[in-house]
Amino acid sequence: MKKNLLSALVILFNICVAFAQTTTSVSGSNSLVSINEASLIKKNNVKISLTSLAFKNYQFQYERSLTKRIGVVVGYSFISKGSIAFKRQLSELTSDNEDNKKILDNAQLGYSAFTPEVRIYLGEGYGKGFYIAPFYRNLKYDITDVTFTFKSDLGPQEDIDMGGKLTANTFGLQLGAQFNLGKHIILDWWIVGPHYGTAKGNFDGKTDRTLTSFEQAELQKELDDIDLPLGDIEAKANRNGATIKISGPWGGIRSGISLGYRF
Repeated sequence: MKKNLLSALVILFNICVAFAQTTTSVSGSNSLVSINEASLIKKNNVKISLTSLAFKNYQFQYERSLTKRIGVVVGYSFISKGSIAFKRQLSELTSDNEDNKKILDNAQLGYSAFTPEVRIYLGEGYGKGFYIAPFYRNLKYDITDVTFTFKSDLGPQEDIDMGGKLTANTFGLQLGAQFNLGKHIILDWWIVGPHYGTAKGNFDGKTDRTLTSFEQAELQKELDDIDLPLGDIEAKANRNGATIKISGPWGGIRSGISLGYRF
């Protein structure tokens, strides 16, 4: 009887050991599969905006998935110094004065923007599907050769070229969707991304000679005709030329399509 009981216990023990080994093996296999699947997920991508190229605006982004739902994006865009796009239309918006409609004819504009954002994916995740993304944006404008014409003691009229820099800081919320076009190619659609903040700018114009009181008064008339939706504008003529200070609200809307590579 004891021998039979002992034999039964040995058999039961072997069965338990065999079952435990099988369970461990299966569990380990599942974990290995999960680890392999996780390692196959591509969590990085780089992108370039296609729609902004029409404005000679080069926009680049790098994105990293931190979790299935959360990703971080760093963007940088710039416009090389050159002629302002749609300058004629912009000039016509600045003033009803025909002379002032020419102030941007020779103007040169340079631009850069740094835009970090946090993306929250609502769809498939890991950089795919619809998302919302709060973001911050720092914009810098470098503008030169803005021309103001005024009556001179030396002739019928004279020009003064002004230039300077404007910086804006804004916060916004981007709504968009990102899709796979292939194994590595992705399409990022910025559906709409309103942003709002403040801006400050300083512009100066220097003459080669000292302006008379009459010339300063005539130049001040031209400066007073500036009509831009940029908040507070303080423009003053002086004996050496003129200064313009701009401060106030600043905003815009981000929208477009980017093409990228996932890795």
